[in-house]
Formats: sequence, C-alpha cells, structure tokens
Amino acid sequence: MIGIIIFLCALCFALIIAAVIVIIKHAPESKGKRGENIVAHILGDTISGEQYVINDLLFSRGANQSCQIDHIYINRHGIWVIETKNYSGKIYGDESQHKWTQVLANGKTKNKFYNPVKQNQTHIYHLSQVLQVKNIFINTVVFLDKADISGINSSNVIALSQLEDIKSTETGINLSAEQMEEYYNKLTELKNSSLLTKKEHLKIIDAKQKQLKKGVCPRCGGELVIRNGKLGKFYGCSNFPECTFTKNIDKSKE
Repeated sequence: MIGIIIFLCALCFALIIAAVIVIIKHAPESKGKRGENIVAHILGDTISGEQYVINDLLFSRGANQSCQIDHIYINRHGIWVIETKNYSGKIYGDESQHKWTQVLANGKTKNKFYNPVKQNQTHIYHLSQVLQVKNIFINTVVFLDKADISGINSSNVIALSQLEDIKSTETGINLSAEQMEEYYNKLTELKNSSLLTKKEHLKIIDAKQKQLKKGVCPRCGGELVIRNGKLGKFYGCSNFPECTFTKNIDKSKE
C-alpha cells in the first residue's frame, strides 16, 4: 500500500513538472528567446575586420528612456538593427500602420501587436543618438519561417531563410574597418556598463504607452500634432525631422 502511494505521488510530481515545462516552453517570452537564439546562431560570431555581432543590447537613455534591441549586426554594408518575431499563423501589416494582425486557426483567432518596423525605428533613433551618426542603419525585422508573411507590405521584413543574405546585400553604405570596430566598441561598452534590468525596461515601456494615449511621443517625449499626408491626416512628432515617429488617427474616435 505504501509503495502504491509513493508511486502515485511520484507520478503526480512528474506530471506537474511536465506541465510546468510545457507552460514555460509556450510562454511568449520563452518563444521569443528561442527565436533570438536561432537568429544569433545564423549571424554567427564577431570576426574582426569582417563582421561584428551584439545580441540583446539593453540600455537606458535617461530616467524615462530605455531600449532593448534583439541583435545588431555590423559589416561594411552598415549597421543592421534586427528585431526577431517568433510568431506563427499569417501576419498582415503595412509600414504605416500602428498595429499589425496575427491570424490563427483559419481566421478564428486574431491578435493585434505593435508594428515591429516602427518599433525598430525607435531603436534606430536611440542608436543614432548614442553613436551620433545617421543613415548607416538598416531596419530589419525577421519572422521565423513558421509565420506566413505574404500579407505584410514592407521591404524591411524578411523570413528567417533570408537572413543569411544580409551578409552580402549591397546597401550603398560602405563602412571602413576602423568605423565598424569603433561602432562595435562603443555599443559593447554601452551594453557592459548598463545597469538597466528587463523588469525596469518593461515598466518604462508601460509608462510610454500611457504617455502615447495623452499625445506624447514615446520615442523622444515631444508633442504629437496632427499633420497632413498623402493618405490623409496623421499624428506626427513636433520634433520632426529629428524624430520621425508617426501614429494613425483612430477614425472611430473622430
């Protein structure tokens, strides 16, 4: 009898452990990390004079600004700022849209998420402030191959199978060996000296979302003002052209 009880307890314990593993494995943060590990493997290691790689760069810019970048890949063609998305299903989105849509289960489930191209534009803005340079960054969003990205209208978005191609892609940018090493060293020093935690970073993001609803630019803190464009009115940052943040106007609230 005692043996049966011990066996049942051990079985219950094993089932609990298995359930916990499954939950962790399917948690968004865990899935995102697996995707980042795959991208990091494809990018490879730093090779002096040829390519420089920094993964998971997390840093602050003052008390109310922070930035977390999945990958930075530096070669003579520029600084590739890479955002990784480990999503499944079909993805719909346009560069100008604030939110994109993930469609699952043959259209039965739809999830909205922030436009990763715009997200990465904010990363590039902060990097340009840190390095004091412009026009050498390539905004790149990578979706793992289990996502159908045929519904996305953006030249900045690629599938994982296309990632290797960026190493030889001509961009019109030509960095010298000295420039590549200089930028890499500055960003490595920034990463190593940062005391910001991911928990603090998430708090700052939450605060920025609240500011956005009040008409404050989450990128630079400027005022969002109504501007006229080819496709109609939109919100733009008052600090343009230094800050190019934009947001569509919610027609339902007009």
